[in-house]
Amino acid sequence: MARIQPVPRQDLPEFEDYFREIEQLAGYLPNAFLTVAHQPALLRGLQALSAALRSLNSVDTGLKVLMSHLASSAVGCRFCEAHTSKTAATNGVAASKIMSIWEFETSDLFSDAERAALRLALAMGQSPNAVTDQHFSDLREYFDDAQIVEMIAAVCNFGFWNRWNDTVATDLEQPVYELANALLSPRGWTAGKHLPHSTEPLGDA
Repeated sequence: MARIQPVPRQDLPEFEDYFREIEQLAGYLPNAFLTVAHQPALLRGLQALSAALRSLNSVDTGLKVLMSHLASSAVGCRFCEAHTSKTAATNGVAASKIMSIWEFETSDLFSDAERAALRLALAMGQSPNAVTDQHFSDLREYFDDAQIVEMIAAVCNFGFWNRWNDTVATDLEQPVYELANALLSPRGWTAGKHLPHSTEPLGDA
């Protein structure tokens, strides 16, 4: 159960248009938004950042989500690992690609350009940060600096959510849990402390 209870949606009328937009895009309203909303100014700031990130389109959305998925997995945030698997699937990324993300260096499902991007994301998700100059040399074979900034920003956005959701123990939404459990459990993923209330636990946090 979440360590901070969500603010009731009806108590947040200023965000209702935003919430409806997210529901149309994702099919659900993330519980994390409702815990952040204890400080409305923070949610407004994150809303602005999200809008800015969605406006950037020089890099394939599916690749940016896969990068965020791999970095979230590397840092150990099961909640964001689940969310990014759902977002990747929603954006047309093949299930086989999501399931094989940790084999990106050797799997023929990934191009050399994707490998360079995912190599950066994996290094970004490590602690301490493991990014080197070589990562940027590899990226520049396929992407310009504006595209690289776009990719880094996408992963860094999840850096906030990784820390937030792992700390708060945010409850997973049922549709996110169901898809993540189907796609990710073969590689050892469990919801742990993020389990929806209506579902029996699969493992320890």
